[in-house]
This record gives sequence, structure tokens and C-alpha cells, in this order.
Amino acid sequence: MVITIKRVSMLCIIAMYLLGTPVYAEQVHRVATGETLSGIASSYGITVDSLLGNNQYVVNPDLIHPGLVLIIPDSSRQYYVVRPGDTLSEISQRFEVSVPILANLNDIENVDLLYVGQILLIRFQPLEREELAAVENTLSPIANRFPDTFFFRGEPDGLRVALTFDDGPDSVETNAVLDVLQRYGVPATFFLLGNNILGNADVVERLVAEGHAVANHSTTHPDLRTLTEEQLRNELLTLENAVYDITGLRTALMRPTYGFINDDVLRQVGDLGYRAIQWSVDTKDWRDIDIDQVLINTMPNLRDGSIILMHDHPSVTIEVLPEIIHSLKSQGYTFVTVDELLGVNAYKQ
Repeated sequence: MVITIKRVSMLCIIAMYLLGTPVYAEQVHRVATGETLSGIASSYGITVDSLLGNNQYVVNPDLIHPGLVLIIPDSSRQYYVVRPGDTLSEISQRFEVSVPILANLNDIENVDLLYVGQILLIRFQPLEREELAAVENTLSPIANRFPDTFFFRGEPDGLRVALTFDDGPDSVETNAVLDVLQRYGVPATFFLLGNNILGNADVVERLVAEGHAVANHSTTHPDLRTLTEEQLRNELLTLENAVYDITGLRTALMRPTYGFINDDVLRQVGDLGYRAIQWSVDTKDWRDIDIDQVLINTMPNLRDGSIILMHDHPSVTIEVLPEIIHSLKSQGYTFVTVDELLGVNAYKQ
């Protein structure tokens, strides 16, 4: 028996009505030949605006090519089917969303006029977007205190994003990532671990030869906040010297392990001639093994100027990377290295 998307949507609506509870929808949709935004939105029972609102990287709605990834919509988007006796005020209190917001989300002109079976969008802002806002709220003050040392995103400037990969090099996984990047003509920035360089000099050479930026992710991957000044210095300079011995280049960009940072670490990093590079989009490829879940983690947060965190060891990274690249390229985005995105030097002069 063939179950269509529309039939599934109808079953979900019936279930919502019977249970009187919100429904959560979280799916990855890969655009097929001939599909349009309006048709896709209709098949999932949502509006084009809500579809675009959950995929803000889509800046050219007319460029919806086959293979484009759309997140429809994520787990925090809630719907509710109006039951007999419901009022907007009661629904507002039940889900802790103000009446004006509910009215605005659902284009309700008269808040006293609801009908049984009406589908209400209870919440528009996805959890991942809340997470992005939390990142902004947490990291912006640090960036303001250390404007020449700490960065977590680039300024919007012509649809540019930077792919970054942590924890290499590895003869198998890093080379697999490089094969994908080479196939699509995409440069990236690789934050290397000193302990992984031994025996992988050829991988480091390939990184530089193919136009990627090599950066510092420490030697042993410790929490930098727990180190003495001498220990932190050794963590960065041991990796720096190893890269120099192979390439003749001295790294000038570093990424704090685990993203853990504080003012003392940043002052020491700056004194050593480094800029600390965080990220604005975490794919969570280190945690999730499902391709669709990694896409759900990633796509709603992508913006012009995004710095995207990935790793070059999980197998899911190799599988999901082409979809991310294709989707962004089809929307007119350009991939650049972090130093190009930020207008800084990748290497010490």
C-alpha cells in the first residue's frame, strides 16, 4: 500500500484532534525534479513562508534545484488542532505563547473567531534557531572584548561561508574529506592536532597543495582553561612547529578544544600571535550518526558569514558533506577559508 505525504499529514492531523496535543514534525526533504516551494509546502501542510523561515539559507527562492535540502520543519515547531470550547486565550496560556504572537503566526484578524479543526501554528522559532541565538548572546560579548583575537562568524558579505574540520589529520578520513572537497572545488580550514601529525605528513602536504588552510587545534586536545601559561604555550607551539617542519608555514589561527575559552586563555593566545576561531553552526557530526539529523542540526542555522564546525573522522561527515555543499552552492553561496572570510592571515608573517 502506498501512503502519500498528504495522507500521512492527514493522519497526523486526525491524531492531533483526537489527542488534543501539539504535534512535532521534523523531516529532511530533498527537492526532486519539477518540485516547487509552494508544492512542497502544500504537501506538508505548511505555508511557503514557514518553509522559508525554517531554511533561511535559501535566499533565492526561485533557485530550487533538485537535491536542495529543506528542513520541514524541525522538532520545536508545534501545531494544535482547535477543539470544541477552545479559545485563543486558553491556548495561549496552555502553551505559554502570547495571544498577539499566536494571532500573528496564524494570520488571525479576530482573536475571538476560531473554528473546530483549525490548525494553529503554536511556535515558529525552531530549537536550533534558539540555540543560534544563545550562541550569539554568549559569544558576542567575548568577541567585543577581544575584537582582534576572537571570532565565531564572518560579517555578511556576498553569501560566503567557511567549512572547518577539527581533529585531523588522518590518512583515511581526512583524505576522504579532501576527495569530496576536491570533487566540488571547495576550500576549507583544517584545525589539526599535533598528536595526529606523526605519520601523516603527506596529508598535511596535500591540505596545503590543494588550497586549504591549516590551523592549530592544540597538540593533545586538553581543556586550555586548565593549563598553566607554559603548558598552553607548549600545546600550541608544538603543533605549530610540526606544521612548519612539513610545510614551512607557521599557523596563526587556532580553535579552542571543545570550544572552551575564557579571557585568560584569549590573552595568552593573542600574545602568541594567534586568533581564536569558534563557530556559528555546529553540525554535531561528532554526535549524530544519522545523515538527516546532521542536516537538521545544520541547515536552519546557516547564514551568510557562517563558520561551520565539522570533523574529519565520523563517516557521516563524508556522506552529508556533498548535500551541504550542493544546497549552498545552488543558492549562490561561495565557500572560502576562515582567513578569507574574516580578512585575516592564516599564517604568521
